[in-house]
Amino acid sequence: MFQLQQIDPTFYRKQTRNATLKVMAMFIVIGMITATTTVKYLSPYNSNMIFLNLFGAAIGLVITALIVNVFFKDKPWMTEAIYGWRLKRNLLHITNVIDTIKAKADENDVEALKILRFYHLGLTQMHQLDDNSHELINLKAEKEQLVQKLINLGIDIEQTQFDPKQVAPYKSQ
Repeated sequence: MFQLQQIDPTFYRKQTRNATLKVMAMFIVIGMITATTTVKYLSPYNSNMIFLNLFGAAIGLVITALIVNVFFKDKPWMTEAIYGWRLKRNLLHITNVIDTIKAKADENDVEALKILRFYHLGLTQMHQLDDNSHELINLKAEKEQLVQKLINLGIDIEQTQFDPKQVAPYKSQ
């Protein structure tokens, strides 16, 4: 279950930028070491140095991903980056079936309306966090229409939780 959280956009951007720089620095160091090591020890078996460098860098990427996943994903400096990733991942679950959900919402399907409201709230937050005000303007009219429809049907407009299982019934349609 994913829950939308209130995060200051300026703080979010600062924290994600710092997390990105730390992970990039780690990858650069590990990637250089693995690429150099790969070339040094495998060049007698393969004369294609570009391939060996790329292979070493790919190994470095895998090692970096494992280190981040095992040691750093629960660290306070990664909280905002992980939240942003999870937000976008959950929005993608909805985006994959958005046409079906919108069609069902037009038929007053309560679950589709709730999912669509979460989608609008999540997109709004994502655009605010990423400082993308242009997309917020494009979404405004659709959001207002949905809010009015939810109010008329007596459905709570604060749909701040989402479980990817909610979209399962709409995938087969």
